[in-house]
Amino acid sequence: MKALVYWALSGIGGIQRFDALLTKALLDLGLETHALIPASMDIKGLEAYHGVSIDGVRIIKYGIVKCKGPYCDLLNNIEGNIVLSNLMNKYDIIFIDTLSIAPAGRQLIKRRNYVCYVHGPITTKKPRPLLTYKPNRLFLHALLNLISDYRLISPERVFTNSLYSAILSKDVLGYTPKVLHPPVDVSRVMKYSSGKEPIISMLARFGSAKGQDFALMVFKELIHKCNINDVKLYLMGSINNVTDIRYIKYLLDLAERMGVKNRIRIFINPSINDVYKILNKSMAFIHVKPHEHFGIVVVEAMAAGAVPIVHKSGGPWLDIISMGKYGYGYSNKEEAVEALCKVLTSNKEFTKMSNLVRERAKEFSYERFRDKISNIINTIIY
Repeated sequence: MKALVYWALSGIGGIQRFDALLTKALLDLGLETHALIPASMDIKGLEAYHGVSIDGVRIIKYGIVKCKGPYCDLLNNIEGNIVLSNLMNKYDIIFIDTLSIAPAGRQLIKRRNYVCYVHGPITTKKPRPLLTYKPNRLFLHALLNLISDYRLISPERVFTNSLYSAILSKDVLGYTPKVLHPPVDVSRVMKYSSGKEPIISMLARFGSAKGQDFALMVFKELIHKCNINDVKLYLMGSINNVTDIRYIKYLLDLAERMGVKNRIRIFINPSINDVYKILNKSMAFIHVKPHEHFGIVVVEAMAAGAVPIVHKSGGPWLDIISMGKYGYGYSNKEEAVEALCKVLTSNKEFTKMSNLVRERAKEFSYERFRDKISNIINTIIY
């Protein structure tokens, strides 16, 4: 059996990691697997960063421009769709992760041998009205809507990344799409296992929308109310521009005004290995962003034995910690402080929860993901 994985976007983030692990799963299941990827994709760099080997896959590259940016990605995506439309008859099953699929979409729908994976909720059956976007992105999204084929959203063939996303999609679609949680390389995280220290960690791109300043405020209150003298806060994340650098300076100034600067460490663009080392040292992990669709990093922290403290919304709360069964949730600063205080001041509570969340993380492992892919193939093809 021959399978094709269509990678619609270049980069090295969560979407590309999902595609790489999906490709690996197909190879491990014994399928002859090809990957249609952007010409700008650095496969070796992706493999090294995420620790995923896809040796044995046949790489087919597409792309007509070598620049970077959303409009370049769009042009390359159109080229990729054209290449896909010329190749699809050669495959028994095709995995795609985008609705921006014209002109290949019509052929896929006719053949019905595709699986469409959506990395978030589906909120409109038709292209979203352009006035909902920022003015500088109107034209870009108009073009994306133009090449999107929403007929691909089929009850039998569409999967989304979390129960949270599926529930949000139900009102629009008229049915609840199937859930396929992204895989987490639990075994790789656990390789960095080490002794725990009184560290609270957080991982998110540095920016005002990510909430590192909220984490700082929680941290200050924790020290004040729970009388924990040796606790530290480790903030990890990427920066992409001058605005991000300014935000880091703002965080450092804020920490100094709060009197906690000597307890804060900031890690800029850490390698995945360094991230896993820090998570394995951490006793707690705080996730700040509300309404996150899934939250892979929360599972990674749990695999490292760090107790998750998450906002009571989105995939982290609903899918991952099961509304407080495998961690703590909060809806305000006071609840976050209370949860962290429980974890950091009671060895008994920490040990119990740390062991519990490690076991929970295994339910999102690559091995379980691979088995689910096998079941999907058997359902679609046979």
